Amino acid sequence: MKLISRTILYFVFISLPLLVIAGFISYTVIKSDVKEGTDESLWMEKLNTLKLIRSFKEPHNVIISYDSLSKITYVNTKPKGFSFSDTMIFEKEENEKVNYRILRSYTEANGHTYLVTLAKPTFEEDELIKGLVSSLLIVTGFLILSFFIVNWILSKWLWKPFYKTIETLDGYDLKNNPRVHFSSSSIKEFDKLNEALDKMTGKIYTDFTFQKEFTENAAHEMQTPLAVMKAKLDLLIQSPNLREEEMNQLQAMDNSVSKLAALNKALLLLAKIENNQFKDIAEMSLQKTLERVLGNYESMIESKELSVIKTIRNDHVINMNPVLCEILISNLLQNAIRHNTQKGNIKIELQDNSLSISNNGNPLQIDPREMFVRFKKNNASQESLGLGLSIVKSIVDAYSLQINYSYSDSMHTFTVIF
Repeated sequence: MKLISRTILYFVFISLPLLVIAGFISYTVIKSDVKEGTDESLWMEKLNTLKLIRSFKEPHNVIISYDSLSKITYVNTKPKGFSFSDTMIFEKEENEKVNYRILRSYTEANGHTYLVTLAKPTFEEDELIKGLVSSLLIVTGFLILSFFIVNWILSKWLWKPFYKTIETLDGYDLKNNPRVHFSSSSIKEFDKLNEALDKMTGKIYTDFTFQKEFTENAAHEMQTPLAVMKAKLDLLIQSPNLREEEMNQLQAMDNSVSKLAALNKALLLLAKIENNQFKDIAEMSLQKTLERVLGNYESMIESKELSVIKTIRNDHVINMNPVLCEILISNLLQNAIRHNTQKGNIKIELQDNSLSISNNGNPLQIDPREMFVRFKKNNASQESLGLGLSIVKSIVDAYSLQINYSYSDSMHTFTVIF
């Protein structure tokens, strides 16, 4: 859930109980005020009734209202005081029970005691309360809806610098940009965030540059010692005075040095690709490049008795560095040959916008997403350096291409989309 949505949700959850409490208090206050108004009206009627009682020459009963609910009754006892009460009385005209407010008051006049009973229907007050409650509910609903809309609009506006920062980070390419530039904001917190991100990305780029330079320099420096070691080992191996055990040890050393040299070469190539040192661009025919690279691997294909099935639907010409184009296809073919089964198949399909290379093989033992990670191998093969597909991925990324992997019917397929 987005932060804006969650913030609005929390505000609504907090506001609802407060609005309910405020509504209850308002209802209580309104009802109390209405009842107080009714009581004042009844009391004024009682004062007018006292004037009528004082005009009596002889004590008698008097019905004041047409419904006989308000009346003056002569009583023998002499209690004092008054009381208000609520009751429900059936109204024939309304054909329903109606709430009434009743005032009972004992009054003395001319030496006689009278009970004054005054009744006032409260349906007008009830309707007033219902109307006020309905209005309160409508206003509450309108406030909640208005609060939701206004808060959403304000949040979008207030958080706009934050989303701008996220968009800038999404579009930032560490390899091509030394620093990332964030837009300034009138909100202090967002400015602090941008300042911290600016420092962080600057340090990351510096560390990244140092790491690339170290990798490239180390690879360059190792080339000469490795070449010397390789030459010396070749001379020793050719010596006629070696025993078999010494020959085997020298051969193992030579294999290790060869692998180290290949590893050094691959790391240097990766550093050069990431440093964008292959700037020469030419129009490359993928069909011709594919045929040329296949010719280089004929002996490997024959040794594993592999069948190559080519489907050239259309040649594709791409603007690319010739060396990298050949390395891209070479590494994919080498991967298909090395990890193929004996007497397996290699399927090559070239279309207008894609090149697919498939090979037989067992399912992967690693996550497919880790295939392009450096030194990540599907098995412990001594032949593989674990850098072939990493180089492929670096070349693909350098030219904004796309590479996909799939496994179906015991076939591993790599597809480069141009």
